[in-house]
Amino acid sequence: METEQDRFMRLAYARTVAAARKAFRSWHSSKREDAVQEAVVKMFDQWIRLIQRSGDPEPILGGMIYHALMFLRYDRKVAGRARRPDVFDYRSGLKQQRFDAQGCASPSDRSDANNGWIDWRVADGADPADVVMALEATGLSLADYYAA
Repeated sequence: METEQDRFMRLAYARTVAAARKAFRSWHSSKREDAVQEAVVKMFDQWIRLIQRSGDPEPILGGMIYHALMFLRYDRKVAGRARRPDVFDYRSGLKQQRFDAQGCASPSDRSDANNGWIDWRVADGADPADVVMALEATGLSLADYYAA
């Protein structure tokens, strides 16, 4: 009896490799073979998931190959490699730069120490936590504090 892996190898492997080589032929040689193998892995992943849902992958083989190639082209990975770093994500540690009217770059990340609007220091040098604790201890509100 033929297993699903054997069926995949017989029906889809050669077509997937050929389509991936054609799709990624303009990629740099250091990334090309990795991209071809990643496309095969994505194709096999789709194949197994469709079988688990009681589907037949053979009639839609071309669409599945196309989806595997597009999945890879848009920088998604089945394997554990990281995607390209996202400059808009603060966890990446990158600083997105904005240009002012004179063309000078300035960091615009919300976590950047150079942002004035995130500066938690008080003008008189008091610690905001100490001010809040003192107000709670005396029973004053912030409006009463400012009015005094």
